[in-house]
Amino acid sequence: MRCLMCNEPIAEEDAVCMNCGTDLRLYKRILHLSNSYYNAGLYKARVRDMTGAADCLRQSLKLNKKNIDARNLLGLIYYETGETVQALAQWVISTNYQPKKNIANSYLNEVQTNNTKLDLVDQTIKKFNQALLYCQQGSEDLAIIQLKKVLSMSPKLVKGHQLMALLYMKGEEYGKAKKALRRAQLLDTNNTRTLNYMKEIISIEKNRPGGGKKRSDNLTYQSGNELIIQPTDSYREHSAFYTVINIFIGLAVGVALMWFLVIPARTQNIRSELNKTTVDMGDQISAKTAQAEQLQKQLDEAQKQLDEARQSAEDQNAGVDMYDKLLDAQSLSEEGKNVEAREVLSEINATVLSDKGKALYNSISAAVDTEAFKELYASGKSSYDSGDYAAAVDSLKQIIDVDDTYDNGGALYLYARALHRSGDTDTAAQMYQKVIDNYSGTKNATDSQRYLEEIQAQ
Repeated sequence: MRCLMCNEPIAEEDAVCMNCGTDLRLYKRILHLSNSYYNAGLYKARVRDMTGAADCLRQSLKLNKKNIDARNLLGLIYYETGETVQALAQWVISTNYQPKKNIANSYLNEVQTNNTKLDLVDQTIKKFNQALLYCQQGSEDLAIIQLKKVLSMSPKLVKGHQLMALLYMKGEEYGKAKKALRRAQLLDTNNTRTLNYMKEIISIEKNRPGGGKKRSDNLTYQSGNELIIQPTDSYREHSAFYTVINIFIGLAVGVALMWFLVIPARTQNIRSELNKTTVDMGDQISAKTAQAEQLQKQLDEAQKQLDEARQSAEDQNAGVDMYDKLLDAQSLSEEGKNVEAREVLSEINATVLSDKGKALYNSISAAVDTEAFKELYASGKSSYDSGDYAAAVDSLKQIIDVDDTYDNGGALYLYARALHRSGDTDTAAQMYQKVIDNYSGTKNATDSQRYLEEIQAQ
């Protein structure tokens, strides 16, 4: 420990600096309080209460900004919850205060020497910001797709899980929202935002209309350690004597009825039933035939619905693939790879996209075409100047196929020259004629006329 005024070493028991005479009692109380907050943060971090731990550690650093242990632990908490940039910032500050014998140096080396890790952090930040932009634009589906990519790269990003849960809540997919919040709770058990979202979902589910518990019509009572369940409409059993009497009376009545009524009537009933059975069999055959026809119609209708559902599922899968390609094209465009982005856009079927998806597709396509044509035109000129006419033809043809007026006909003229130099004189003659017809009076048209006459003279 050192004096805050003269920076001379002081003993733990000293109340006054022996060098400058400064009263150290309040200073020591502040340092002890800072260490107490650090210990509280360490305890909370061990039980994965990352939010509570971070609050304690920030309070510790307010009291003593040079508390190296507190600052290093705060960086570890940021790193564990996916906030890599903030973690690096804390470790850099820590090494500035204590350059030597500081474990923050090893933390920084482990991250900064790993280019793959740094690239992953950069991509995570970009994609998370893009997901936020989609949310602001109202494109929740695109935001969810982007967040899934973010969480696949950085599964410990608590904010990513929380934003995913919020999007599911907006779409009333509360089961998926709960799963996202549980993942966030595994990373940070006492995060206030996570707990508030979970409380909101539970409140919504409780207020949903639903049936209550079924009321039991059974009579239940306790007998010793056993629970007896008896129907309320149960009847008392008669004594054994009355039971036997009733049995004999029943048998006597039954025999009398059978002798005087049942047997004579049975013969007549058999005859009637035989005739009725014959008629019923015919009716049943007719009914079964009609039923079979009806079932066949239902089967055909069900097969039709199945085919439509299968087609709908295939269309939805195709739509998801198109959105993935749209996101890939946008990423390539942001990286300046406009030619590759244009190739990806050419594979997208815009008809399966939503209105917002189509608007995004048109916006990206327009921006990509402009930049891609610049790159292709520059590449075509460079290849032509270096004598690589085949490469020049390949680059310039991609422009001409879409816009043969590019650069006021300059691309068309250069394309004709590259064809001429590469030996394709027939196609070159057609391109020269286009330049002459569409840009008469220009130098390109004059030169095209001269080269066309050379071809025709051969």
